[in-house]
Amino acid sequence: MRITKIPLIIVLLLATMPLCGQTEKKVFSIEDAVLYAKENNLDIKISRNDLELSKLKNNTSWNSISPTAEINGNISDDFENDKKDYSVTGSINMKLSANLATSIKGAQLDFESKQLAYTQTVRNVELTVRKKFYELLFENENLALQKRNLETAKTQYERNQEKFKSGQMSELDVMTSRVNYQQKTPDYEKAQVSFQNKMASFKQLLGMDIGQQLEIAGSLDDVLKIKKIHLDKVEVEAAPDVEIAKNAVESKKNSLLAARFSALGPSISAGYSYGKSRSDSNDEWQTSNKLSLGVRIPLDGWLPWSTGAVSAADSKQNLLNAEKNLEKILISVQVNKDNYVREINHGISLIDSLKANVELADETYDMTRTAYNYGKTDLQSLQRSSDSVMEAGVALKEQAYNLICSILDLENLLGLPFGTLGFDR
Repeated sequence: MRITKIPLIIVLLLATMPLCGQTEKKVFSIEDAVLYAKENNLDIKISRNDLELSKLKNNTSWNSISPTAEINGNISDDFENDKKDYSVTGSINMKLSANLATSIKGAQLDFESKQLAYTQTVRNVELTVRKKFYELLFENENLALQKRNLETAKTQYERNQEKFKSGQMSELDVMTSRVNYQQKTPDYEKAQVSFQNKMASFKQLLGMDIGQQLEIAGSLDDVLKIKKIHLDKVEVEAAPDVEIAKNAVESKKNSLLAARFSALGPSISAGYSYGKSRSDSNDEWQTSNKLSLGVRIPLDGWLPWSTGAVSAADSKQNLLNAEKNLEKILISVQVNKDNYVREINHGISLIDSLKANVELADETYDMTRTAYNYGKTDLQSLQRSSDSVMEAGVALKEQAYNLICSILDLENLLGLPFGTLGFDR
């Protein structure tokens, strides 16, 4: 019985092993890809760690006034006089400076800056994911067009072979159609390689295992339906770049105030120490019990050539530069916004033209193929007509990809939720 059971178990294990090794294929829509990237993208994880550290510093920014405590123990041995001394001292010290408020404010502004940076990192990753997703859609549809063009050339070659066998076509035309078919094979293979390479990069961007099978679901046809974009009541002041520049201005203001406090503001220090000491020559313990208070008032800050005064002047200039940079960014965002709108409107008009070109190419090919079958035109004309159909289709899909990229760039510029402009929801 044991001899018959062992082979059966082995057979069952071998039969199930391939199933266990297979990875389930994931099918992602564009929203699925965005959600996956937000959880697994490495850049987002790094930025999230920076944000958590900045949050900790902000929550403990008051710690400069926290008392410091220490205990010192000391033993000394005087070999020459055969004498030993012992001492133990404990102390508590604290310091209150004029720039405590600016330190707390600076930590808060740094935390806000990290929040903006984290938000921007997430948006940049989402922007890239969406662009790469649409690029893969374009590559996939381009691959389908290349395949259809290859199959058309193959079918034409096979038909010409039949015509040659029946004496209806010359050998030269058959050879020409064969060469045309063979020349289209590398183009199709090149499109396959391009799609596979970009899919691998897309998985890396998502933070996905490269070996994971992934299929994207969607079409560029939705982009072709866009007729206009909606920009009602969109203000450039809420743009991410503007928010970052505003935060920089506030940070420079706080730095200027901190520099002035450091140069001119007083600081108060307080300390208390208690200790015991004893020597071999004296059995009694000596006690020290001290309280100290101090005030430091800097005077160098009033001298224009002092380090403190120069530091304050430098901070003031940095503030002026930050304010000018904010003005520049406001203008830049407005200009880029108008440029994107013009570019998008032109792209929408161009799509209408390319659609008409696709229809014309299809109709021309049908007429040329009919004429060729009746012997009214040559093979080269038919091949050129077939190529025109593919080129028109690729040009239309490529323009759809360019259009959606421009819309995504505009949404990113203005800080709008991705996927809202141009799509009716």
